[in-house]
Amino acid sequence: MVQYCVLCIEDCPYSLSMLQLAFKPFERKFTLLFAKDVQQAQQHIEYIKQNKAEIALVMASQSLYHDSSQLLPEIGRNYPNCRKILTCDPNQLQSLVVAINEGRLDHCFTYPLQAENTHSVIKNELTEFIISQSKIDWLPYGSVLDSQKIMRAHIEKRIHAYRSDFIRDYHSISDDELSEKVCAELDRFFTKHNKDNTIRYYSSSHLLTEEGSPNQYLWFILDGKVALYKQDEHGKRREVALHGKGGIIGGMSFVSGEQSFSTALTLSPTKVIKLSKTTFTKVMHSNSSLLPLFTNLLLRHFNRRLQGSIHTKLQLEHTFESLKAAQSQLVENEKMVVLGQLVAGVAHELNNPISAILRSSDTLIHEITRDTEYFNPSSKRLSKSVLQRALVSNPLPTAVLRQKSSAITHLVESKQQAKMVIMMGLESEIEKLSHDPQLSTILTELEHYYTAGTTLRSINVCSSRIADMVKSLKSYARSDEESIKKVDIHEGIEDTLVIFENRLKSIDVERNYHNIGPTLCQPNALQQVWTNLVSNALDAMGSDGKLIIHSRLIDDVIEVIVEDNGQGIDPLQLEHIFELNFTTKKQGDFGLGIGLSVCNQIIHQHQGSISVKSEIGKGTQMIVRLPFTP
Repeated sequence: MVQYCVLCIEDCPYSLSMLQLAFKPFERKFTLLFAKDVQQAQQHIEYIKQNKAEIALVMASQSLYHDSSQLLPEIGRNYPNCRKILTCDPNQLQSLVVAINEGRLDHCFTYPLQAENTHSVIKNELTEFIISQSKIDWLPYGSVLDSQKIMRAHIEKRIHAYRSDFIRDYHSISDDELSEKVCAELDRFFTKHNKDNTIRYYSSSHLLTEEGSPNQYLWFILDGKVALYKQDEHGKRREVALHGKGGIIGGMSFVSGEQSFSTALTLSPTKVIKLSKTTFTKVMHSNSSLLPLFTNLLLRHFNRRLQGSIHTKLQLEHTFESLKAAQSQLVENEKMVVLGQLVAGVAHELNNPISAILRSSDTLIHEITRDTEYFNPSSKRLSKSVLQRALVSNPLPTAVLRQKSSAITHLVESKQQAKMVIMMGLESEIEKLSHDPQLSTILTELEHYYTAGTTLRSINVCSSRIADMVKSLKSYARSDEESIKKVDIHEGIEDTLVIFENRLKSIDVERNYHNIGPTLCQPNALQQVWTNLVSNALDAMGSDGKLIIHSRLIDDVIEVIVEDNGQGIDPLQLEHIFELNFTTKKQGDFGLGIGLSVCNQIIHQHQGSISVKSEIGKGTQMIVRLPFTP
């Protein structure tokens, strides 16, 4: 059993479930015990006593407060450092605030519990408990608790111990004053005992330590300047610190035995004291006044280094957050710029279906105002089926229409009538109708119903096209902060082709879609990918070309290829096309160099990949691979 336990008493199943999740991250260092009532809590306490463990934190519901009125004081007496938390309704808060002010409680929550806030408070209270345990090593608990708070407390604890034992007379002096005292004592000592040539004089650019190499010495700078350098990922040496008189070089590697963290070079003629471990031990044994001085100085040196690292980390986190916000804004700007281009084309394209609807409405008005009362009985009998066929049928290919109409030409008066019979779906009726002397009248009357049906279908198709264009633009303009949905990726590709319809008039578009089921993704974000890829393909092809979109499912990976037969991309540029602000478009053309960088980011957010194949003069393939999650 772990030395410290957490006891949670909660009778509400929902709150208990949420608290179990909130306490889950701490189970590596604490034994978690949950009780639904006071009786079960008592059993847990007996179990803790039997195992000689200690209660670090107890959390109870206000609804059980009266039942546990004897339990909580008992826990407080037996485990005085235990942190105590109660949960209550908002109208009960005032009484608990009094208990907190009197020191009987450490914290209280009001229902409903908030997971993030609950976890944060629990973490803080457990951290306070651990810090109150002066006889244990706090550092292992930093993996689940407030590591910075524990580290600061640990450092303060160690410094306090050293001050109490060694340097009570030096705690009030500054770092510079302490360095001056240490250097003066060392200089005085080695002026008399310099048999090992410990005091050294170096010219500028002299190497003291080398990054990644073993170090057996400790240097105290008596005069001069020494710079510390680190090598970045590109192999370039960068200055990270500068030390003058009183500075310590090689302290961490000297004490820990690890390899040198940085490279140290003198920047000017420099006087130093160079101590090996043997010499260091001899000095400390020979001069008792140096031990408290050196101990304080070295601890301060490590403490300043740690504080510097923490400060640097905070600065980096702030910089990262700023860059992330700037990137999000850049992505949104890219979308709006592309959207502005698309709107112009879509607005022009909307004129076509609107004009078609207006023309169709005139035709429909003419057809429905005709008097059908005196139509031939055969026309009335077949009118419903002809109208329904016209509403749903798609135009037949020319070759098929010619073949079928040729087969019945001998039954009608002209080829035109034969084609009309096929289009109206009357192949099964024409044999019977051919014997009627009023065949031409019947076909003319049926053509009235067929025209009305095809006109209604045209209005429906045009209306759907307008709706698709508006839907596509709305989807594209939405924020990237969308939820995961299960969709057919082909819908997003088709929406993209709709908003490019005006630019695609002179382009041969070929769709090779395989049967791929719906998958979990962010559809609006992916539509931005398709939009950028199609836009780039159209820019590469100019006013005449062929756009091919392939899709297929390979194992559990969806592969979408957007292929054009445009000018292609220079091989020297291929490795840079996904970099921010890189564009292959000519000066004067639209091209911020953002689109493919955004695509790459979105695809990686989906745990996928994007690659390119291109050949000058033949065209380009953009290959997107996404995990298939049905």
